[in-house]
Amino acid sequence: MTPEQISSILNLMVVMATPLAFAGVGELYAERSGILNLGVEGIMLMGAFTSFYVAHETGNLLLAYLAGVAVGLALGLLMAFMSVSMRLNQVIAGMGIYFFGFGLSDFMYKTIYGTEYASIEKAHQIAVPLLSKIPIIGNAFFVQYPSVYLMYVLIPVMWYLLYRSRWGLHLRAVGENPRAADTLGVNVTLIRYLATVLGAALAGLAGAVLCVEITGIFFENLTFGMGFIAIGLVYFGRWDPLRMWAGTMLFGLSWSIAMSLQDYFSRIGKMHWVYFMLMIPYIVVLLALIAVSRKARAPAALSKPYWRETSE
Repeated sequence: MTPEQISSILNLMVVMATPLAFAGVGELYAERSGILNLGVEGIMLMGAFTSFYVAHETGNLLLAYLAGVAVGLALGLLMAFMSVSMRLNQVIAGMGIYFFGFGLSDFMYKTIYGTEYASIEKAHQIAVPLLSKIPIIGNAFFVQYPSVYLMYVLIPVMWYLLYRSRWGLHLRAVGENPRAADTLGVNVTLIRYLATVLGAALAGLAGAVLCVEITGIFFENLTFGMGFIAIGLVYFGRWDPLRMWAGTMLFGLSWSIAMSLQDYFSRIGKMHWVYFMLMIPYIVVLLALIAVSRKARAPAALSKPYWRETSE
């Protein structure tokens, strides 16, 4: 394998890891506060469609990214209202968000565009001066889309906020023992709302990244289960942003290798192997989850509604 081929595989690895990293770290924060949001996949789909529509109609990619974040915020508020204020079963609420996002995104696309083939001009990869000239890794890590550079900054910042800030301390306390945190003056409802909305906003951004940077088109089930993979990677990373990020890179690498093998089998006419290659990233993540499942310990209050005791 030539250095150029290795660099190309690593470049695609980082690209595919980026939407997973956004969705994953957002879900990690929600779960650290005690909220299990299984609607990440639906939020990503709505973020993808909304960003595609805005980009197609305006040609402004910045507005497209913001539109994805905005729809994520809206669905995050809905999820927070159902799970925090209404204290509904979080699994049912999250699946409701998923089916809502899945159905509505497809319905709106078919209603607006019908059978018309619609596409947008994707964002371009940007080279970082000097760093992009490093052999092999320069082209892989420093000739990238805007969201990748945001990911390089966001994940360490989210790690720092979680473990080194007062807000992160409150967040972790709420996820472990909300009653004790409430006794110490922490606003459990506010923390859970903020964490859920933040997680959903990042999921919406992840969907926008898929459309604006990777595909340039929208179609039914565009995410191919990436929202659920992101949830799984939170468990793989044991609710730590940096470990979760490593998991997204593992998925990205397996996806990149699978795509390269697809091209090879397509050239030699082995089409059944082409479709089999699509399974590889999901098999890799499944095996990784099995390997760490025994050592993973979820936040104690995860998916448990909280009722504040009041004196009569």
